[in-house]
Amino acid sequence: MPTLLYQCPAGLSGDMNLGAMIALGVDPEKLKSELEKLPYEGWSIQFTDDERSGITGTRCDVKEGHTHSHAHAHSHSHSHSEGHHHHHRTFAEIRDAINSSQLKDSVKADAIQCFRVLAEAEGSVHGIAPEAVHFHEVGAIDSIVDMVGAAICWDLLGVTRIAYSELELGGGTVQCAHGRMPVPAPATARLLEGMVVSTGATNKEATTPTGAALLVGKNASYQPKLSGQLIKVGTGIGQRKDPNLPNAVHVALIDEVSTITQLAQDTVWELAANLDDMSPESTGFLAEALRSAGALDVWQSPAFFKKGRSGTVVHALCAAAELETVEAAFFKHSSSLGVRRQSWQRSILPREIHNFASSLGAIRLKVATRPDGTSTCKIEYEDLAKLANEQDLPINRIEQTILHEWNVSRK
Repeated sequence: MPTLLYQCPAGLSGDMNLGAMIALGVDPEKLKSELEKLPYEGWSIQFTDDERSGITGTRCDVKEGHTHSHAHAHSHSHSHSEGHHHHHRTFAEIRDAINSSQLKDSVKADAIQCFRVLAEAEGSVHGIAPEAVHFHEVGAIDSIVDMVGAAICWDLLGVTRIAYSELELGGGTVQCAHGRMPVPAPATARLLEGMVVSTGATNKEATTPTGAALLVGKNASYQPKLSGQLIKVGTGIGQRKDPNLPNAVHVALIDEVSTITQLAQDTVWELAANLDDMSPESTGFLAEALRSAGALDVWQSPAFFKKGRSGTVVHALCAAAELETVEAAFFKHSSSLGVRRQSWQRSILPREIHNFASSLGAIRLKVATRPDGTSTCKIEYEDLAKLANEQDLPINRIEQTILHEWNVSRK
């Protein structure tokens, strides 16, 4: 399978992405026919050649009120004032609409995951459950078409893995449903935590919530260097004519088969503290608190300290962004007077989250590709525990059954 590489020096939006997908070779009529499987009416989509600062590509325009159906048609000029049309779609409603459609299961899974990560980010900003999040701009028909259309295009291109080499967020402020916000807006910033980005190339919003959700929902990995056979390239043109930079996104399909040993690299921090005066229960609580504070992993090592006292060394691994929060949790929940820190260079296997329909129920699988091209599969523990309770079966039997079915399905 080819890797789809995004280069976003002017950021990414939903319509820029669809323009780029058509430029890569997706049949626009096939995309339209798939989108018509959604239970929404009163929209149209068209693609035209355009240019920004001398760079040519494909521009996508999604509008409301230009279709054969009159049931819910509104003119595009009124689209942002129709409150019932734009401001009352929850994540749960959009998810159910996608699930009830005749789209392929893999397309449904990708589209729903893109909406889910955005709902989780919005929910964390506003303190509400993801299912109850009312999408504003992203609840509009054009954004739904952008998001689901991306999942359809990925499927039509045969893409299972996407990567990005640069992502500009922009600057200044943007007017949204909650008032004027700094760029990136809070939910977009929360969504992109942990990702490599740049800011300030323009004083406008460069990466929209939809654009960010596409990359995060499809689990895009940061790949500043990729090598392999370049299959095809395409350019998507954005709506705005920005004097600061050409408003375009560049995409490429790359066959990485010849360079499968290429691994992503990043830097993580290890924090550690020696504990010889805490009970096992208190130490266990500390470990959970560190995870809640953002630690990627927490572990304990038995040790002997001065005067022969036995104790534990508690370690926590975290990204630089969570370093201070995790360290504060160490001091709050332990008796330690000092916490050590050191940075580590880390090689990361490319991995993807698969939504797998097993005979025992739906479950998420984390599939990682090793340097030799083979893969390893791990089931999300929360899903395993949920199925074990529902089926009243030992968790190891659930795991064995699902892994067997997954391996059979891959042959």
